[in-house]
Amino acid sequence: MKKLTIILNLLFCGCLFAEVNSVAVTVYNSNFGVVKEQRQMTFDEGLNTIRFTDVASSIDPTSVSFECLSSPGKISILEQNYEYDLVGTSSLLQRYIDKDVTISIKGSGADKGQTIVGTLLASKDNNLIIKDHEGNIKIISESSIENISLKHLPDDLVTKPTLVWLAQSEISGNENCQVAYTTNDISWKADYSAILNENENGFDFSGWVTIDNKSGTAYRDAKIKLVAGDVRRIVEQPQPMMEYQMMYKARAADAAGFEEKPFMEYHLYTLGRKSTINNNQTKQIEFITPAQNVPANKIYLYERQKNSEKIQVKFEFENKQQYGLGIALPKGKVRVFKRDTDESLEFVGEDEIDHTPKNEKLALYIGDAFDIAVEYKLIESRVERRSRWEKHSIELRNRKDSDVLIFVDEKFPAWVNWKIEEATHSYLKKDAATARFTVEVPADKVVTLEYSVNQKW
Repeated sequence: MKKLTIILNLLFCGCLFAEVNSVAVTVYNSNFGVVKEQRQMTFDEGLNTIRFTDVASSIDPTSVSFECLSSPGKISILEQNYEYDLVGTSSLLQRYIDKDVTISIKGSGADKGQTIVGTLLASKDNNLIIKDHEGNIKIISESSIENISLKHLPDDLVTKPTLVWLAQSEISGNENCQVAYTTNDISWKADYSAILNENENGFDFSGWVTIDNKSGTAYRDAKIKLVAGDVRRIVEQPQPMMEYQMMYKARAADAAGFEEKPFMEYHLYTLGRKSTINNNQTKQIEFITPAQNVPANKIYLYERQKNSEKIQVKFEFENKQQYGLGIALPKGKVRVFKRDTDESLEFVGEDEIDHTPKNEKLALYIGDAFDIAVEYKLIESRVERRSRWEKHSIELRNRKDSDVLIFVDEKFPAWVNWKIEEATHSYLKKDAATARFTVEVPADKVVTLEYSVNQKW
């Protein structure tokens, strides 16, 4: 019901954790995370009922692991229940069917309203049906209700998602315990910014991580780790994640950034300080030190099979330490900017990179050339038994004020044997299916590439 106030005469609260000692969150870029919490708990010798609150509402209950750190092996969990039926207007009223409730009706003008006490028979269609103590049946619309008073909170409702354990303890007193579990609906991604220099032969490169937390709880003053890589999961029944200590030579983390190191077949980024990730919050943190003047090669590329009418504009660069990079770059979007004459940054295109190891080459396809036109023609074609001969023409018209070098990639089916018989320009056989022509086009000139090819199968 909308805008209704429900007053409970008795609120139930139960939690045996005196304080949270530490929180650690490892977030994966496939929309899940591993949460590890250490809390002080009080036990009596024998059987104990423990209520562990403030867990993520997207928790996978089957992944929960418990460990008593201060007295290993002295406490064991016999049973676990995950209670997630949360307090709400609808859930409360459904549990008060055939029970007494007190309804306050709004007044109007001189009418101060009234109070109705009776048995709740139904709550549906935006109405409450009440049987008062005189036996009268009253149908009350939600728009006329000021508030509803209930005597107590039902035992099977909780204010927060809660793990309830039946624990067997060999000791009594306060113990330091760690609980770990996986949760969905928390993820991270990398976003990069590349600012081109005036000559468009280099850029300043920086990277941020964006953490999106919709898991249903906040992680306060948490140690944050990010895992980049294609981690395989069996989604129907995830298993608890284990963390192993390994020795690596890694980049040192300062107070603001991340330490990056290889971890198994993935890469791990650890924030050098604690931070809070609130629920329903998107947090951005710088994760690589901005690299200055990274050399970049601007290329124009024509791929007829992809787009027969446009010339692609790409920038190639290398992920090397000598250029201020040389770390594992997680997959993410790269936004490219260039500074105008008034010093303002203007957006010129974007592309997405995959997970990229150090020392590898990257290519950013940021858009299509405006001032370079292209026209393709199939001039001749002959088909014979198990062969095909063709003659192609590609006219390149450069309307820019400067000369350009254009790569023309011609693709052939993988199942044919092809041979360029005649060509107006030199070419390189890039692979079994690609011939790359290199065409220089002077400023405001037109150059035509022609070639004939024989394909056999």
